[in-house]
Amino acid sequence: MREDPPTCFYQANEAGFVSTRLATGPWDKRYQNGVALAGLVAYLVESHPSLVPMGTARLVIDLLKPTPMGYVVPRVRELRGGKRLQLLEIELLHEGEVTLKASALRVRLGECPASEHAPYAEPAANLESFNIRSIYSHVVESRLEYGGLEEIGPGVTWIRFHGDIVQGVPISPFVQLAMAADFGSGLSAYVDWREWTFANVDISLHLTRQPRGPWVRIAARTDSAGNGIAVVDATLSDLDGDIGHAHQTLFLDRNRK
Repeated sequence: MREDPPTCFYQANEAGFVSTRLATGPWDKRYQNGVALAGLVAYLVESHPSLVPMGTARLVIDLLKPTPMGYVVPRVRELRGGKRLQLLEIELLHEGEVTLKASALRVRLGECPASEHAPYAEPAANLESFNIRSIYSHVVESRLEYGGLEEIGPGVTWIRFHGDIVQGVPISPFVQLAMAADFGSGLSAYVDWREWTFANVDISLHLTRQPRGPWVRIAARTDSAGNGIAVVDATLSDLDGDIGHAHQTLFLDRNRK
């Protein structure tokens, strides 16, 4: 009897988290994918207490080395605290070795003049899906405006996740945004994925506000100087308008499979 695929990316276990099959990486099944790792980091940031209501203005994730599938232990340190700013350092460890390091800057919420951003219409139901070549495709709904893995050049898609980041903890709008930020490299394909790998070594988000509602819009483009490095620049939005930017640094290499 076939086992139903999981709908959570991690299960909490003692002092850490155990990855499920949904965390399997696209380039090597021994390692976790960036979508899952970004989501776990965002969950840790969002779960950390603050003295006053705060919004995450910056999240930078450095993928120091591939994180093996299995058990990871988080380490969260508050480098600066208070009622104005909070700076967090997050590390993920596998068997005592740090594989990921991130920093999150959270800022107290207050009132000030707001930039005007036009809202977006609900993404049309008849748009085709963004071709997500991943084991977690059953928990992602997408509506592609243009671009994608099969089309070299910029791309735009809407994304929403279903399921849990950690078993029993639904994916929040902020966690979803961090996970969706990892889609930029595949959405704005720079090279043919059959001939090249383009693993990202970092993910960064700069936000003017926290996302709202079920959908995230990603408008991405990728550029390279032809030296084995590429940079993805993406505008992040929800139905209420643009909310910030995401970036990825890509390591391009010939596909040797």
